[in-house]
Amino acid sequence: MVQDRIKTVWLVADFFTYRHRISGRIDVRYKKLPAQLNDTTTSFQVLEDAYISNVDHPADILAHYSQSVLRKESITAVAVAQQEDGLLREQTYGSYFGAYLRKVFLTVPAFEIKGYVRLSGKLDLRTVLTTGTDAFIPILDAQMVSSVRPDFVFTGGAILVNKNHIGVFCVEESTD
Repeated sequence: MVQDRIKTVWLVADFFTYRHRISGRIDVRYKKLPAQLNDTTTSFQVLEDAYISNVDHPADILAHYSQSVLRKESITAVAVAQQEDGLLREQTYGSYFGAYLRKVFLTVPAFEIKGYVRLSGKLDLRTVLTTGTDAFIPILDAQMVSSVRPDFVFTGGAILVNKNHIGVFCVEESTD
């Protein structure tokens, strides 16, 4: 029982800035990752066991640090393996976050992202980008492709995208 709890204390995630990929662990014992990223009481995200690489050469590790701090405003996107790790607690239980999955395409500096956004009711792109206080929106079953090197593809159960870095946001037409 105690070992199960210890396993869930740390979450491994890939953080992307304009030029770098930082892979590290986040303490999620008291707050899930989306809650930490959207927490307006701090401008920083603490990472442990961080490996840094250039987005153009993600397999080449530039450096490793036991502790690091990222400015949230500099984070373009965060990829996590499991969908539930990219959703707030209230979004993973019940119908709070909406019942409609819509396929989306968006651009951020250096990347193009495809996946699904969960919505409730009628879709208005401006509403998705401007409503609420959350700075990061979850794109589910997502794929992030380097704009410069299309052979570099990052996938995740969820990719949390910083709204302030979104250049283009498109929704695929529903066939319903």
